[in-house]
Amino acid sequence: MRHSSDAVLTPPSVRPHAGALPALLAGLARRATTPVAARQLQTQLLLRGLPLPARAAVALIASSPCPRHARAVFDSAVPAASDNVYLWTATIAVYARHASSSPSAVEEALALFRRMLRRGAPRPNAFTASSVVRCCSALRAVREGLQVHGFLVNAGLGRSSHVGAALLGMYGDLGWIWEARRVFDEMPTRSVVLGNAMVACYVRAGNVEAGLEVFEGMAERDAISWNTLMMGYLQKGEAGVARELFEEMTERNVNSWNMGIAACSEEASWADAVALFNRMRLAEFEPDAMTMAVLMSACAHLGSLSVAGQVHGFLKKGCIEMNCHVYNSLVNMYAKCGSISQVHLLFLETPMKDTVSYNVMISALAHLGHGRSALELFHEMVEEGLQPDSVTFLGILSACAHAGLVQDGKRYFESMRTIYAVEQSPDHYACMVDLYGRAGVIEEAHCLVPTMPMKPHAGVWGSLLSACRKHSHVEVGKIAARELIAIEPHNPGTYVLLANTLAHDQQWDSVETVWKSMRGQGIHKTAGCSWVEVGTVVHEFLTRDLSHPNSDEIYSVLEHLYLQLTS
Repeated sequence: MRHSSDAVLTPPSVRPHAGALPALLAGLARRATTPVAARQLQTQLLLRGLPLPARAAVALIASSPCPRHARAVFDSAVPAASDNVYLWTATIAVYARHASSSPSAVEEALALFRRMLRRGAPRPNAFTASSVVRCCSALRAVREGLQVHGFLVNAGLGRSSHVGAALLGMYGDLGWIWEARRVFDEMPTRSVVLGNAMVACYVRAGNVEAGLEVFEGMAERDAISWNTLMMGYLQKGEAGVARELFEEMTERNVNSWNMGIAACSEEASWADAVALFNRMRLAEFEPDAMTMAVLMSACAHLGSLSVAGQVHGFLKKGCIEMNCHVYNSLVNMYAKCGSISQVHLLFLETPMKDTVSYNVMISALAHLGHGRSALELFHEMVEEGLQPDSVTFLGILSACAHAGLVQDGKRYFESMRTIYAVEQSPDHYACMVDLYGRAGVIEEAHCLVPTMPMKPHAGVWGSLLSACRKHSHVEVGKIAARELIAIEPHNPGTYVLLANTLAHDQQWDSVETVWKSMRGQGIHKTAGCSWVEVGTVVHEFLTRDLSHPNSDEIYSVLEHLYLQLTS
């Protein structure tokens, strides 16, 4: 069977005349649609001693897989086509495409641009200029960027929309927002590309309000306009505003849906995140790697096994590459959904397991109450030659705490420093306090805190307070609560834990004092939230919530059940 590339690989049997040669080679080059075929074409031309016309060279350069190959084609073509601006522009554009990952590519692009200017011909066009500006931006080359901008103004290229957008991006990367705004204000026409670039500059600088002002003044907007503004509000921590913007959008792309789902997750509205994903599918948008990453996190928080199965199904259909990182996320998701069988199966399927793979699995086993299995997996990890890190030991100490393995936990905690050279962090001390607290040795947990080489954070005191509530240890609980309130004075959870601890000891006057203190400071208890999965739909309920469409029926059934239980 002949492949489509055969037309590229088979040379013509009759040598064409000189006038037809460039057009024929350009036609062959256009059929070399893949980098491999393009390289094969170039080899055939070199072997046969055929000249490389400019149009063919430009086609080859445009499909080049790397700057080195593009430059080789350029060097072979430029003696005969030295005045072809497209040849120079295509080569500089290839360098610009690799600018973010290769500083040497940026240097080569700038050197080639200087050479072009010294020759005096060909004159750069707007596309040449925008590629050079992108290179200066990637390299954070301030002096070169200013020089290029000056040249563009003198050459009359600075009024092009493409060049203007590139200049805005460069000044935005440099943090020179006033220069970016000056370029924007001086542009004769305000295209959507320019507007998007200016909004992006403000968002990158953290000035979302100024970005909104530009956005509202745009005569035309596209999905990128909305997405950029949404990203600004997400970065600012205003996920609610981002969600409102998403609902206002008239045109969406996959990134729009991803940010909408991310906004739901930022607000801990996990059921809404899943519902929005379902809307995305109904709108016939294919999820990408980002979609699935956010969705797996939402499923992990929801604990919905059926939704987790749907997510897993999408991944199996080839939505994204099933690599080690995806398997790690799936293991974490199924662990939070309580499916130990799926956790084990996925871990066995994980290709090329790394430290993160073992960390996720150890944490999953700890979360599901399989402490001994987590410890066995730790030793398997070490035998595989992988170096445990701080996250590994968080999982191990958590496993020991959940399984009541106090002596094992103490041994692993000490081995961090003495055997594995892993620094003990406040989080590790919090795990040890939790370990002692769950075992009921409150005094030992309390005595550990002053030995810490760093200042205890809220997690340490929170673990101690939780242990005191569980075991009704009022005196230490008061100490822990006092320290917690000093660190997080407006966290309602601290007051609730302290009140519950005092209530266990029937100190009702003290309980009332705690509630009065909360009310006096305007601190309100966070409403409890539950999720109930019916079929494939996850329903969310808050305390005293009446927003559910079937709330009348639900409360009627609950009242009926209550009457039956109390009769």
